[in-house]
Amino acid sequence: MDNCTYNKIKLMHELSRIAGFLERHGKKDAKSAKHTKCIEIMNNLHKDLLSYIDQLSAGISKRKI
Repeated sequence: MDNCTYNKIKLMHELSRIAGFLERHGKKDAKSAKHTKCIEIMNNLHKDLLSYIDQLSAGISKRKI
């Protein structure tokens, strides 16, 4: 495996962990605290992370073995 592919997999893993944290804790905590700006930030960040994860995954799956 080349370094670029390894880096994509590593980034995808780390971003997935952060996205999972936001889903399980960040968004719920912001809603329960009724911080509207924080809710907006958490939702936008989660959406952006999922988009980057999809892009990285597509870049990995298109690579010829």
